[in-house]
Amino acid sequence: MTQPRLGARVASILALASLGVGCSNDRTGPAGGPSLSHVAVALNPFNALSTVVAVNAANVDSVRVLYGADGESLSATPFYPVAGESVRVATLGLRPNTTYRHVVEAVGANGRATSDTARLLTGDLPQPLRGVLLEITGTPASGYYVLAAAPPNPDSQSFLIAFDSSGDIRWYRAFETEGGVGLGEAKQQQNGDFTVFLGASTGWQPTYGRYIEFRPDGAIVGNHAASPPFYTDNHELLLTGAADSAPLVHVFGYELRTADLSFKGGPTDAPVAGHVILRLTVKGEVDFYWNAWDHFVIQDWIEPTGVNPPLDFDHPNSLDFDRDGSYVVSFRHMGEITKIDSRTGAIIWRLGGRNSQFTILDDPLGGFSAQHSVRVLDNGNLLVYDNGLRHTPPESRAVEYQLDLQARTATMVWQFRHVPPLFTPYAGSVHRYANGHTLIGFSTAGVMTEVDPGGMTVWEGRPTTGYFYRVIRVPSLYRYERP
Repeated sequence: MTQPRLGARVASILALASLGVGCSNDRTGPAGGPSLSHVAVALNPFNALSTVVAVNAANVDSVRVLYGADGESLSATPFYPVAGESVRVATLGLRPNTTYRHVVEAVGANGRATSDTARLLTGDLPQPLRGVLLEITGTPASGYYVLAAAPPNPDSQSFLIAFDSSGDIRWYRAFETEGGVGLGEAKQQQNGDFTVFLGASTGWQPTYGRYIEFRPDGAIVGNHAASPPFYTDNHELLLTGAADSAPLVHVFGYELRTADLSFKGGPTDAPVAGHVILRLTVKGEVDFYWNAWDHFVIQDWIEPTGVNPPLDFDHPNSLDFDRDGSYVVSFRHMGEITKIDSRTGAIIWRLGGRNSQFTILDDPLGGFSAQHSVRVLDNGNLLVYDNGLRHTPPESRAVEYQLDLQARTATMVWQFRHVPPLFTPYAGSVHRYANGHTLIGFSTAGVMTEVDPGGMTVWEGRPTTGYFYRVIRVPSLYRYERP
């Protein structure tokens, strides 16, 4: 069930930490203009690489914080609206154990005002993150690279972390590990919040989980889950809608049914999961429902071979929107990408697998296998992380196809194959930037690679945490910007 969002859409937290507070003198602008008083800065209780500046303001429409370490030029938060007489603003992307100076700038109808400088020493990283780096070869673009770090042991916390372009951790959010399993799919949503799956499910177990939505400062604003009686899948969550409105929640759920797996050499009465696509309102009301059990048959399960877990015959692992608003879904275990009408639930086309309606052209590997992270590009092409389970020998890559819906052809127009070859039997991600570059996450190999349109490597990174499910580039921690 989806719970209501909490609080105003500003970068604030519920309370200041007691780990340390710095204060500045009051400042008043021109007569009748903005004035600032009782400026205080404290450590963010959710993130030692963040501070929270609290200020009382009069005649002020919006404020921002200018901040920087000694010897550095000042950075700035976005401007945030002031509702009432006080506001709290979080600074993000700081370094550990470093003293930062903070200046509040206020804007009102009759001018501007700035506070005196308040200083505060940031904290240290949590013990499991100390010494964690992104080892980089080449030169990444500015911004941050966000991934969920595997827990150091089954009973520890898990972390969503952001590395800067130098490979240092500059932001994180810790969560208590549930059921001995680390965090699942995570991203920055288009409303600027972050979401991450928390729970023991990997898409087929009779175990409930949920997505946590939290602001960049770490404050949790909601929980999202499939509506009962369905379990919540851990592979993808999308929030759509205006930044300051209640979102629509797009998520996979699943149910278990008894199925005959004798065609795969398995039992005749195995509990097997099949998935649903749910579009939910913020109150948890079902706005759209689609069930794979109603459209596919168990024999469509062609990979992976054998009957070892995971025991779901379809295994959807990515969800995206085509340019007409329809869903495009990657069904890994069927080796299929499916377009589904987001109004009627009708299947529009099927690409790959044993029911493919397309002929794949100009692909030296003959198609994709056990794929992840299918994304619809601005030109309508499909960008796919091809795990390559059935390639000979197995090899993972990023590959782009152009679809001709009339001729029913899928022509490969671009691919990137790592040298030396990498093979990741599961997980992985692809993201295309506005400049044409592609970020590829070779998941189980613990490698992320950015390449230009010609396939030349721009930079490569290896997080010392090893495995990651996906990696995304985030230009700004404060708000969503398209990379």
